[in-house]
Amino acid sequence: MRPLHHPATADIELTAVLYALADPVRLTLVRGLSRDRPVSCIRVSEEKELGLPRATLSRHFDVLRSAGLVHTVKSGTQYLNTLRCDDLEQRFPGLLRAILFVETDPAAAAKGASRAPAGAARAAPQGAAKPAAASKRAAAAPRTGRSRP
Repeated sequence: MRPLHHPATADIELTAVLYALADPVRLTLVRGLSRDRPVSCIRVSEEKELGLPRATLSRHFDVLRSAGLVHTVKSGTQYLNTLRCDDLEQRFPGLLRAILFVETDPAAAAKGASRAPAGAARAAPQGAAKPAAASKRAAAAPRTGRSRP
């Protein structure tokens, strides 16, 4: 079996962390992990009622581990995971706390109830900012009168 790769604290990159947390399934998995006690991949999936195949869970945890979000140890036939809160707090102060405690329930957000600590970022409304790259490319493209194949 190949050894599990865990990046050193100094090697954790912000882009990798944000990429890993951009997937809703991985964000749910991270929110289900504990920083104090190791939790198995399957237990987190069952608690959050994700119903994902083991291969899919394995891939998601591989991305989280490669990004430096979780520390995984093998115990018998299980892989136990813990959040690397201390390492992430040292590398990017306040980032994990702000991401994990952003209110995602629209009904609770409308009432003004939030689990987020004071000063934490709020989630942007969906569709608030759409990339304009496609429209810029269309405007800059020369018009030749024939269509491209």
